[in-house]
Amino acid sequence: MEDNKAVANIGPNPFEAYGNSTTNTRIVGQLLKFSKGDYLAGQEGIEIALGSKFVAIMDQLMVGWIKWRDATPVEHVMGLVSNGYVPPKRAELDDNDEDSWDTNDDGYPRDPWQFSNYLVVVEPKEKTPYTFTTSSKGGLGASGELCKFYGKAMRERPEEYPIIELGVGSYVARDKSRGRIKFPILKPIGWSAKAPLLKALEGSATAEPEESESEVIKAEQEERAAKAARRGRSGGTKLEDTF
Repeated sequence: MEDNKAVANIGPNPFEAYGNSTTNTRIVGQLLKFSKGDYLAGQEGIEIALGSKFVAIMDQLMVGWIKWRDATPVEHVMGLVSNGYVPPKRAELDDNDEDSWDTNDDGYPRDPWQFSNYLVVVEPKEKTPYTFTTSSKGGLGASGELCKFYGKAMRERPEEYPIIELGVGSYVARDKSRGRIKFPILKPIGWSAKAPLLKALEGSATAEPEESESEVIKAEQEERAAKAARRGRSGGTKLEDTF
């Protein structure tokens, strides 16, 4: 009997893992988005200054796919990285017929499934929670770099989360008329104890209407569609297509 208990307790709880992968939304506090070089919070788009510091709650990072219909999220296929969740490939999802997709304002098909990240961050002084949400390549890249940093240090710092500083990077687009393309940087600058932050997050619920999330994704979808259109006219891949 004791051996069976030992085996049963190995690895993440499968019920919890399944629940995490099918939860409709995991927005905690206000949405935090990156738009054209600015970090904006909430429905009113309150600007968060560059250099602002937050604690990244890494074990609540969710990754996966969000399905959109009429600018509304209708399905989530997401899970926690901390549970070892591996999202499916795009081809494994439904709605693969581009002829059935909605179109953007320029008439180009818009994939209803968007790969996204939800990263809960907390302002360390007031313990105010936000959810940094992104589906742009620049935003996903910023989350990925933070994961690399945390992954290398988490075993030595099991009771701490990284403190990050909001920054912005840029590069010159090949299309000179577009000027410099900006992307977010989540720079690790220190560490903070987990316990006080997790206590502050207790009882935090989904506080942001999904319409705000819709605006974030819609803007990113339109940007990708515009890039695809430029790529189609040029017949090749441009540097800006990587963000």
